[in-house]
Amino acid sequence: MRLSFALLGLGLLGACGGEPSGEADASVAPLATIRSDSIALPADEETFGEGPQAALLNGRCLACHSVTMIRYQPPLDRKQWTATVDKMREAYRAPIEPGETEAIVDALMAKAPSRR
Repeated sequence: MRLSFALLGLGLLGACGGEPSGEADASVAPLATIRSDSIALPADEETFGEGPQAALLNGRCLACHSVTMIRYQPPLDRKQWTATVDKMREAYRAPIEPGETEAIVDALMAKAPSRR
């Protein structure tokens, strides 16, 4: 849908250029050249291990992050981890229920770099 609006906007902008000259503008790429790119991230099969805390982190955090990425964060205290979990839920729509925040922070304090 966004692409449709973007294309409509481009079409309208193109119509604002005055009298058509009959020649294609060499500085504007034709729409046929639009393509989609993707990147390949390195595989990281590591999990937080077994147990209730690990299961919570594996289920909530690994959908978007690798264990390595989480463990390489600077040491955070409880308040900082809470703000981070809240940001993941609110800004990025992470699959975290508000009532899970404390349990996730407890697990992060135990399994990730932390300043107690």
